[in-house]
Amino acid sequence: MARVLITGATGFIGSYTVRAVREREHEVVAVSRYDYRPEALQVIGGDPPELIRGGAMREDAIEEAIRDRRPEVVVHLDAYVNPVALREDPLRAVELNVQPTLALLDLCRRFGVRRFVLASTVAVLPSVRYEPIDAAHPIVTPTEGPAGGFYGVSKAVSEVLALGYADAFPLDVRIVRPSAVYGFGMQWPIGVKPVVEGICEGREVEIPTSGPRRDFTPVQDVAAVFAAAADCADDCDRVFFAGTGRPLTSPAEYADIVRETFPHARIRTVDVDSDPAGVESRYRGVVDMAPVREQLGVEPAFATLGEGLARYAEDYQRFTS
Repeated sequence: MARVLITGATGFIGSYTVRAVREREHEVVAVSRYDYRPEALQVIGGDPPELIRGGAMREDAIEEAIRDRRPEVVVHLDAYVNPVALREDPLRAVELNVQPTLALLDLCRRFGVRRFVLASTVAVLPSVRYEPIDAAHPIVTPTEGPAGGFYGVSKAVSEVLALGYADAFPLDVRIVRPSAVYGFGMQWPIGVKPVVEGICEGREVEIPTSGPRRDFTPVQDVAAVFAAAADCADDCDRVFFAGTGRPLTSPAEYADIVRETFPHARIRTVDVDSDPAGVESRYRGVVDMAPVREQLGVEPAFATLGEGLARYAEDYQRFTS
């Protein structure tokens, strides 16, 4: 059993990761800028780990936690995750995503943490060069860098810093790039959340008819990848994707799946682009999940998107009942 410190532990992916790490019989040290939300408490179940309040503005609290609790592994999930807001705000991206990652990496170096697992994103990719996208796909080309705006740039810089620490010091680094994550507890107020929760509440819901094709990755799968990366063999790859590996789903196909999954729902399609800023369109593609299956032993939680949406609805109805 290892002691695993998780930043952003009360967030959407964080709460599922806390549960997944505990299911692998590790002790969790939970760190977050925010208290546990009711949704996170339902996800974690039972007694949640004692919470240490710390983040980008409270590095002293994280330093104290690492110094006193001596985790063997740090899983860094805390970040400002809003590609649209950061699209034209490089200083904020550096302040909230890059600098805290660098500070945490150095704390790991100073206090002898064995492994550092970084939450990155598929938004570090430029325009897709080939599919399936693997860890060898470039994030910088002769003509472009990350297509996800300064959010993608901040995560790409964080990846480079983490790999630099892995090369220079005895710090074992793993990087996980999630793609289009959905599930109960999500906070992003577009896409899946208003559709599933609106259906559960008996409201008519709208689904845009245009926009990029997406992976639609269940949060359970993403958390499983983070948990497995925390205790995988030392000779595993350094970079993994957390997607489905299946063909991407278009807005029209998504609408059809929602109708099939919730046959009594009131659904209206609208002639609206789900990605009007063009933040997602270039870097979306089918990702190679073979390394996750073969090296980390993680299999998909659901066979289809419809099954995942149905589970989201079940969890939300349990939460609101």
